Amino acid sequence: INYFQKFQDQIPNYVLFISDGGVGSSRQMQKILSQAAKLPIFWQFVGIGGRNYGALEKLDEMSGRIVDNCNFFSLDRIDGVSDERLYELLLQEFPDWLIAARQHQIVRN
Repeated sequence: INYFQKFQDQIPNYVLFISDGGVGSSRQMQKILSQAAKLPIFWQFVGIGGRNYGALEKLDEMSGRIVDNCNFFSLDRIDGVSDERLYELLLQEFPDWLIAARQHQIVRN
């Protein structure tokens, strides 16, 4: 986040965050990712084989951002999903974010 705030290069970035649950402060994460919505960063959160994804699920549903820059899904077992389905899930919201980010001049056309 600091890099993109400083250099403003507008190159789209995809961050993959994998968790088994029990992540930190929901309020702090919401604040950081809301502020990061004006940066060229898309955050994909994946919960695998765990519980307590509440904070991550809330990040996917936050309001008040210039663009929706987060997505979340969970899998009980990653080995129970085909590669094709996994890639569909991983890229489900990314194309929509790219369109919205271009419209708001967050990423280059």
